[in-house]
Amino acid sequence: MFRIRQIYSPIRREEQKLFAAVLRIYRRAFSYYPEYAAKIADLFREPDSKTFEPVLLVAEGPKERILGFSLSFYFPEAKAAYLDYLAADPARKKRGYGAAVYEATREHFRRKPCIGIFMDVPPDAPELLKEPERLAMNKRRLEFYERFGARPIVNTAYEKKAHKGNQGYVTFLVYDSLDQGKNPSRAEVQATISCILGAKAQMPSSDPTLRAIVKSVKDDPIQLRPPLYSGLKNRKAKAPTRLSIDIVCSGDSHQIHHLKERGYVERPARVSAILRGLHDISYKEHPLRHFGEKYITAIHDKKLVHFLREAQDELSPDRLVYPNVFPLRQQRRLPRTWEMRAGYFCLDTFTPVTRNAYKAARLAVDAALTGASLIKNGSQRCYVLCRPPGHHAEKSAFGGFCYFNNAAVAAEYLSKDAKVALLDIDYHHGNGSQNIFYERKDVYVVSIHGNPRQAYPYFCGFEDETGKGPGQGYNRNYPLFPPVDDALYLKTLQAALRSIAKFKPKYFVLSLGYDIMSGDPTGTFDISRDGMRSIGQMFSSVGVPLLIVQEGGYSLRNLRVGANALLRGLLS
Repeated sequence: MFRIRQIYSPIRREEQKLFAAVLRIYRRAFSYYPEYAAKIADLFREPDSKTFEPVLLVAEGPKERILGFSLSFYFPEAKAAYLDYLAADPARKKRGYGAAVYEATREHFRRKPCIGIFMDVPPDAPELLKEPERLAMNKRRLEFYERFGARPIVNTAYEKKAHKGNQGYVTFLVYDSLDQGKNPSRAEVQATISCILGAKAQMPSSDPTLRAIVKSVKDDPIQLRPPLYSGLKNRKAKAPTRLSIDIVCSGDSHQIHHLKERGYVERPARVSAILRGLHDISYKEHPLRHFGEKYITAIHDKKLVHFLREAQDELSPDRLVYPNVFPLRQQRRLPRTWEMRAGYFCLDTFTPVTRNAYKAARLAVDAALTGASLIKNGSQRCYVLCRPPGHHAEKSAFGGFCYFNNAAVAAEYLSKDAKVALLDIDYHHGNGSQNIFYERKDVYVVSIHGNPRQAYPYFCGFEDETGKGPGQGYNRNYPLFPPVDDALYLKTLQAALRSIAKFKPKYFVLSLGYDIMSGDPTGTFDISRDGMRSIGQMFSSVGVPLLIVQEGGYSLRNLRVGANALLRGLLS
């Protein structure tokens, strides 16, 4: 697990080590310009005297290891942002940390009055390069940003003028609209260029080169280069799928925001990213129905439910409680102090108790039960988009950003009618679902996941965990060590589906996580877009009504692309 956090000052003692780690990554990633490392610290000194606000965001892993960072400027006068540097640690295996940091950077500036993010990116035009051997790297960078909709501004002299800011190595001025759906005006871009070159190159507004670049901006609004890499240009040409799927969303009220305090990537934007991926999928969205608490207490301890409900009154709106003391030896004694009960009921130190936790988790459960009721009344396929996720929530404990087990509540609801198969394909083992049904034979729980020797939740999910008592033989785990590509994953999934077919369920619940895809910052699998489509195709032939419940996946691009691919496969 990791988190995104903002570093405010290299002078603050608690941030000095983190800042030093950022500079180490900078020197490894940008060895051609080592002298700038010394200037980065200066950006954060006396910020009130500058015309911009420096913003440093980092991806922080266990033991305060910095995995990547972004350094940006915000220009209040122009209401624009400039991405100065973005890097993941070159010494570590690529796991999507750079993308996660950039997504967090985009979210940071969405919360400000901001027309978008601008950045200098070396060109992919051979005639503009002094060093032709950098062409392939430049293409990869522009392809990376194009995935987010960021493309070079055209019809200006920006990439034709050498100056002390680019040291003679010309760059494209790339613009990211932050999904606002429109390009800025000529005047807005001219003001932003003046701010960028003033901050980066100390060029006054009277500088002849600066004036020539600003004057060369003619289009109003500005125009961007057509997509070359990401396939965005082909989106409208895709034929819609012939079949349809039912959709239920838990909504965005009472949301739990981790980013402000701990910065973890489980955030509200995940659901909207999936919905963007369904732009060319045929679906019918159903209104949320509200169900009673009895459906939750059917699988969860009443004390756990009461504790989370009580947080609504105990906590102020902006307060988050993170457990840090756990009752390893005296689990039968409930602490008297309310705040200390967090450790009694929680599995880890990074899942907060908030005033909204109970309400948000209740909405997620309502969404899962709405989907289950649709399945029970004749729907063949239903996709529940809920947040927070649920598969780590056990009978008497919450954790892994899961409070109530949405998929398990739905499976319990369906099991009153007939046998249910619950398959979890999130990268992380569904310890909660296993715990809840471990001694039962009416719900067959199967999970394909990263081996718990190296993946959360670490303490369960092994092959020898096969059920207990009446549930013996009705729990199956497929823990996998990397590398895991499409071929290996599909082979494992095929084995899991064969096992489920022998159980002969009437209903099928799928706990779905896109963190199995290549580039997810919390996983180590390398499932591609084509792999996700193949997974969807395998589920298209399960032969019983299918309820999909959203769990993890923390790359917004993977959520968008993966949802589209999986549903195209499912509905093909």
